[in-house]
Amino acid sequence: MAQTLTTRAGLALAAAVALVAASACGGGKDDDKSVLPEGETGTVHIATAFDQPGFNLFNSHHYRGFDMDIAFYLGEELGFTPKFQDVTHAQRERELQEGSAGMVISTYSITPEREKKIDFVGPYLMTSQGFLVRKDYDAIKKEKDIDGKTLCAVEGTTPSRVKMPSRTVMNEAPDYSTCVRKLQQGGVDAVFSDEALLYGYVEQKKNTKVPLKVVPNVNMGLLNRYGIGIPKGHPDDCRRILKALRKYLVEEWSSDIKAQLPALVATYPGNWENRFKPDPEDLNTYSSCRA
Repeated sequence: MAQTLTTRAGLALAAAVALVAASACGGGKDDDKSVLPEGETGTVHIATAFDQPGFNLFNSHHYRGFDMDIAFYLGEELGFTPKFQDVTHAQRERELQEGSAGMVISTYSITPEREKKIDFVGPYLMTSQGFLVRKDYDAIKKEKDIDGKTLCAVEGTTPSRVKMPSRTVMNEAPDYSTCVRKLQQGGVDAVFSDEALLYGYVEQKKNTKVPLKVVPNVNMGLLNRYGIGIPKGHPDDCRRILKALRKYLVEEWSSDIKAQLPALVATYPGNWENRFKPDPEDLNTYSSCRA
């Protein structure tokens, strides 16, 4: 089902209204007993960071980003309205375990450790881990150049757990906005995170006094696969989400990446889909369910 701009705008407005309603009520746990609504329509609380350009950004009552595009698509396919709520990376599992959210769609990498606590549907994107630096900074050209540098990573993310050279200083921050601000102010030499995520900041900061870039061909850690997190114990909902997500990879994935992450596409002309797009059949390999 192809999504039109009018449909997405309507869903975004509905999500914004839902967010205001949730804030007025002081929370959103009461109707989150299952992942998907039992009737033909309903609301699903979706936890996501609000400060990640290209993936999930809430600004001036508007939602924009690749993760949010996926949420809107799933809402269309499965008959629900997304109700977004801000979450730090360190709190993502807790949101699902405590019933505060029915889904987490927030650059959430599928890992064995996390799968012990929650279920995943995915992947919907693959990415290596790289380094974001100031555009005029050239002191990192190879992996060995990380030794002795000061890096910033976000608490509760896979990059924060990567073993670094002995003289590397790793600062942890609660969110990426803090890391990027430190980078632009000269407090750290680089932000270490998923390469795809970093291109959102390249685009956002390109016309600022301190533009940024991703260091080419320098990666550390493992390949990350982003998935949709859901509470354990909902196999039927898991399979429904999986089928809709597989359809999304075929129908909407490429156009949404082009719209939301133009700096990523420009960096890898002719090869960006091979680097970042999963095979739709990978969903049966990495998801907690099969469909």
